[in-house]
This record gives sequence, C-alpha cells and structure tokens, in this order.
Amino acid sequence: MSVVTQLQQQASRASLNLDSKPPSPGTRQFSPNASIVLVGSRGSGKRTLGFIGATHLGRRLITEDHYFQEATGISRGDFLRQYGNQEFYRRNVEVLKQMLDRNRTGCVIECGMGSLAKEAQKAIYEYSKTNPVIYITRESERIRQLLNLDEKDASRLESGDLSHRNCSNLEYYNLYDPSCDGLNYSDNGLPSVASRLKHAKEDFSAFLDFVTGQGAARSGYESPFSIAALPPEERSFTYALSIRLSSIPEIDLEELEAGADAVQLKIDTFLPDLQKTIARQVATIRRKLAVPIIYYIEENVFEGTDYSMSEKEDIYFMILDYGLRLGVEYIVVDLKYSSNHTSRLVECSGRTKVIGHHLAKEENPWGWDDEARMIQYRRAKLLGCNLVRFVKLTSKEQDNETVRGFLKKIESIPDHLPVIAYNIGEFGLPSLIENRIFTPVTHPIMQSTSSLSRIRQFLPTGAEAMKALYRNRVLDPLHFYHLGASVFYSLSPTMHSAAYQVCGMSNDFQSLKVSSLEDIHRLCQDPNFGGAAITQPFKVQVLSQIAAQSYHAKAIGAANTLLPLRMLTDNSPLDSRSLLDQANRRGKAGPVHAYYGDNTDFIGILTCLRRNMSPRNVVQPSKTTGLVIGAGGMARAAIYAMIQLGCRKIFMFNRTVENAEQVARHFNSWAAGLSSDGQIVRVLNSKHVEWPSNFNFPTMIVSCVPGTSVGGDAPANFEMPLQWLKSPTGGVVVELSYLPLDTPLLQQIRRVREETKQAWVIVDGLEVLPEQAIAQFELMTGRKAPKRRMRLEVRQNYHKYEQQGRN
Repeated sequence: MSVVTQLQQQASRASLNLDSKPPSPGTRQFSPNASIVLVGSRGSGKRTLGFIGATHLGRRLITEDHYFQEATGISRGDFLRQYGNQEFYRRNVEVLKQMLDRNRTGCVIECGMGSLAKEAQKAIYEYSKTNPVIYITRESERIRQLLNLDEKDASRLESGDLSHRNCSNLEYYNLYDPSCDGLNYSDNGLPSVASRLKHAKEDFSAFLDFVTGQGAARSGYESPFSIAALPPEERSFTYALSIRLSSIPEIDLEELEAGADAVQLKIDTFLPDLQKTIARQVATIRRKLAVPIIYYIEENVFEGTDYSMSEKEDIYFMILDYGLRLGVEYIVVDLKYSSNHTSRLVECSGRTKVIGHHLAKEENPWGWDDEARMIQYRRAKLLGCNLVRFVKLTSKEQDNETVRGFLKKIESIPDHLPVIAYNIGEFGLPSLIENRIFTPVTHPIMQSTSSLSRIRQFLPTGAEAMKALYRNRVLDPLHFYHLGASVFYSLSPTMHSAAYQVCGMSNDFQSLKVSSLEDIHRLCQDPNFGGAAITQPFKVQVLSQIAAQSYHAKAIGAANTLLPLRMLTDNSPLDSRSLLDQANRRGKAGPVHAYYGDNTDFIGILTCLRRNMSPRNVVQPSKTTGLVIGAGGMARAAIYAMIQLGCRKIFMFNRTVENAEQVARHFNSWAAGLSSDGQIVRVLNSKHVEWPSNFNFPTMIVSCVPGTSVGGDAPANFEMPLQWLKSPTGGVVVELSYLPLDTPLLQQIRRVREETKQAWVIVDGLEVLPEQAIAQFELMTGRKAPKRRMRLEVRQNYHKYEQQGRN
C-alpha cells in the first residue's frame, strides 16, 4: 500500500483530509480564568483528569452526570427509562447547554457521553471559541480492557469518539501511569505505599499550566537566575535534542536526558493513525524528558507521494495545526509557504511560539550577507513569528565567518526577533557551536545505534558542544561548594559532579566544613567561584551577607544557595535588569562584587508533597492541616512549601519552643493576608498536648530535624505522639534526614500504617535531596539539569556515604 493511500485512509478515520478537517478556532488565547471543558470517550480518564485539573488550578469540578441529576432531579439512566430516547436527547442537550453557559469561568467541566449528540457538539464547538475544550484520548487497547469491550463494541466506541476532535480546540493524550499499579518499593528496598497517578498528576498539571498561562504567571515569582524565569530563546547557548518520530520506538527516551533545553520532534513519515501516534509520542517525551517540544515537519516528508503542491501545503498546515492542538511549546513553519496559511497558523497558535524557518539544503551561490536573508527575516516578523531560524548547507569554511556578520546585523536592529542561524555539513560545526539558541544536538545513544546513525549527520552532542565552549574560552571552569558545619557525608558533590560530566562542563564541586560566615566569605571571593550550597547552621545567618535575594528566600527567611555577583563595569544598581545581566554571565570568571541568595529547599519538599499526595488528601485551605517538626532553615522551607500548596493551617513542634515561635511570627507577619484570622502557623508547646480539637489531624507532616549531630547539638531521634497520627485518610510523611535513612520516625509510621491500615505515604530523605539539588544546579549554572542522572547518583552512592557517616 502506498504512503498516499495510507494517509488518505487514515485521514478519513481521523479527520486528516482536505474535505473534513476539524474547524479551528480563531485563537487559542483564553482568559486565564476561562472554564476548561474535557470531552472524550468512556474510559479515557476524563473524570480523573478533571479532578486532577480542578485540584491543581483551585477550581470547581463539574461533571455532566451530576449536573444532569441536579437539574432534573433524577439520574440520566432513570430519566431515559422514564421518558424515552427522544425526550432524553432533548433534555440532555438542554442541560448541557445550561451547564456550559452558567459556568464560563473558574471551573473544570467533565462532559459525559451526552457530548456525542450532534446538537451538544455544536454547543461545545461554540464554547470553544472562548474557552479551552480539551479532547482526551488514550491507547485504544487500554480503553477496551478498562471497559471490558469486545472488538466490535470497541471499534464502534472509537469511531464515535473521533467526532470530539471536531468540537475541541486542544488535545491531550492520557499516557498510562504505572503508579496506578499499587504498592511500590523504593530503590533502597524499603516498602512505601505509593501515591497513585504520580506521573499523570505532573503531566496534566503541566499541560494545564501551559494552556492557562498559569506556569508563566508563576515564573514571575522566580529570580532572574532561575531558568523557569526566562524562556530558552532568551538564555545563552540552549540546545534542542533532535528526535525523529519514526525512530522513537527504537529509543529508551529516559536514556536521552543530557541537559538539553528542548526536544525537536521531527515529523518525518506518515505512519498509520498518524495523529494518535504523534499525540502518544508528544506525551511520552513530556513524561520522560520534561522539556519543551519544538514541533517540526521535515522537508522530505512528502517524498514518494503524488500530491499536488497545493495539496501538500494544505496537509502540511493541517499537521502543523495538530501540533497546536497538542499544546507544544514551539512550532516550526517553513517560510517558503504562502503568507495566508502562515498568518492563520500564527493567529491560532495561542501560547505556542512560532519559529519561521528557512533551509537552504542545496549548495547555491547565496551567502549569509545576501539581502534575501534580511527579506526573509522581515517577512517572518511581519507574519507574527516569535523566532526565526536560518539553516544553510555548506562546504565552505568562510560561511562560518559570514554567519557571524549576519547575526551582528540582526542584533543591531531595535526590538529584533531571536534568531537561530547556523551552517550544516562537513564545515558547519563552528557555527553550530557558536549558535546561542536551540542549537540542534544529538545523543551518544543515537551515535551507537546503527539504524539511527543517519540522525547524527554533522550534529554534535550537547556535551560536545558545551566542551567546545570551554575549549574556546567562551566559558570558564568554575569552583562550586557545599558549605556547612557538618558536610562530611554530603551527597552533593556526587550529584553535581555527575551532572557536570553529563553536560560536558569543566567545573568542580566539593564539600568543605566551615565554622563561620567569614570562612564562607573568604572561599567565595575566588574569581573562579561559581556558587555554593549553604547548609546548617548558616542558612539564616547568611542573609546578612547578601546584596540581593529571591522572592522565595525573602519569604522563607533563609537561603541555601549563594551565587556570585561579578563586578559591574558601569556601577549599575542591583535591580532586576542588572541581575538579569549577571545571570547571563554565569559560566564566566571574574572578581566577586557581592552575593545573591536563593532557596531551593522548599522546591524539594513541595515537589515530594505534591507528587505523593493522594486524591483523598488534596489540599483544601479551609480544612487541610500541616505539621512541621523543627525550627531551622529546613523547617522554614517546609512551611513555605505548604503555603505554596494552599495549606493555611500549619503547626510546628520544636524542642526549643522559643525558636518555633520566632519562625511562626515570621510567617504570620509575611502571610497575614492569606488567613482570615491572620494566623497561618501555630506552635505546639509539648509532645504531650492533645491535638487541637478545632483543627483536622495533619495529612502533611515534614520532619526537619537532623539525624546526626550538627554544631554540637545532639541528634534528634524523633517519634510522633500517637494522638497526632489519627488522620482517617492517612497522609504524607516526609523525612528530610538521610543519615540514617531509616529513621525512628519512619519506623514508627510503618508500624502505625500496619496496625491502623491508614494510607500513610512515606517519602525519605533520598527522594527529597535530589529535587532541591536539581533546582540548585540550574540556578548555579543556568543549564537544564540531567534530573534522572542526579537522582540515580544519590541512590547508587548512598550506602558509601552511610558507611562514612557511621565511621
């Protein structure tokens, strides 16, 4: 069967043809509070995702079944039996329209199978002109198994389900989540009751952050040093890992993590069931690599077909539009196509950024100084593109010099667009190394796999590109430290050093014991100082030494990350603009003028609480109670993490009550407006007091007391008063100590869990540690962290450090 015939057959099934393509909205820019509608087949997971989305966004969840019963007084099944098909159809459409019309903001709405009615789909389509309507899809075999359908019924269900594509403007592939399988065991062999849907929660929450713009709004709180605060095109030397759609089944995507800032997904073939294949692979990339996706249709995708030029262009833009439906972060449009098609794509792009692209893949006489390049640039800007990419195949070394001149010419234009420009071919490597935005890179696994070797072509790996920057003195090797009173058993050097190796960085990281702030200052005055992780007992004290601090560090009242501020040549004040300039100088040595303070401890705690919180214990400001053990820098981070999750009732216990009261006063002053009575944090004076009767038992517990001696203090072998552990739904217990790993508290929680059968989820220190270190690595270097490798290093090296701690 020819490629053309395959495409035409699947087009008729999946609305990818010239006659029946789904109508597209004029825009995908929605009001931030616009209600979100979920449509799709039974068994696709709409109800679960609706709950996840409503919880994440802090919105009301409305289900069509429940709304119908509220509106009519009886269930849908009873209504159908009592009044018959015709009246049920009429009333169902009427209620659905009412449900949509009366809940246009602040809700997540899950539509049941009533959305299959033609009149209902018309109403939903109209709704999609102002609101996000997300079509939820899933692996067909998974739905068949969940619903216990035979082949005929499954086929009928899938055929009808495709009509949802015509009334929606976004699409989400609900990838299978193995955490649904129940009891898990942690890598250290200790049993842990896993929170179900860990990955689904993270995936769908991130998707909604993009659709609603909530992620961008949240990044406004980040410091200029956080890579979350700046998109990749505004940072220096960012890399895009190139992966072809046809090659993904041959690759273990988790093995491809190598510090890339994005993945360029190349649509290089018309596979059967193309749309669902693309959706599944987009979902897989997001879960395995967690980086933005650049969606790109290769020029040779139409080779071997007999489509006319106009048909090729129509299909090209239909496949691009499908990328917009999936909410990819970037989409590449070839500037050779008509302005009308490109303008429409830009108009419908929503929060997806459009990269105008021009490729000269044949040797030709034009050079980078040709005025035709500037004409293409101006055209891309006029069409509304957000970035422009120029790529030239060359066999002339001098083209690397002229591309530098072309970029300088662009950069001299006021308010110029970010431009990606490089040569490819045997002599193009220098221009690839010097390119600053989304340089395409490959991976060693692709080099070693014969069937994928063609992907490499002349591309460097991300590590090779980074090593070249050090070799060319564009970047300088820097020294990083872990500083504190007790760091002999630190796993930080292992994590950071492994990350440097993976990313091709020439830095070093070591743990040093310090006894004063003066010791810290002396070490950090080295011109090659890159940053320091600060630990007990200096996290609060160090704030007196810094010239500027992040929003998070100020709110917490403690810093665990110290960054150098180099000498400013124009004596500029330390405002947001000058701090951004400083952030863009990371990787360069020079005199240290001052320090910048940030805090990533709360990120590790927040990530683990959110990941392991069960649906039954979702945070509700009016009900959820948290408990923090300790009153040091980590306790402050834990309180802040709970506040960020929406908890407004937090208790503290500490052996020295005065220290706990001081921390409570700090947060009650900072967050006074977040609580009706102005009090968020309360102190428990003794382990022997009964839990306050007017508060729910805690479902989030974070222990921040060290398991080893710090600064001469005895280790705190803490166990929880049993009267505080009476949450009928269990909760999450986070233990920050990891030496020893199996602390008295965790042993106690396991006993309680076994005796009461309450669903307590245990998170040990080795799960929290890499999460904060990952954020710290990115602050210090400005590079995307190889998360999986850093987590792996912790688990693989823990026992060696445990033995050192015992000795």
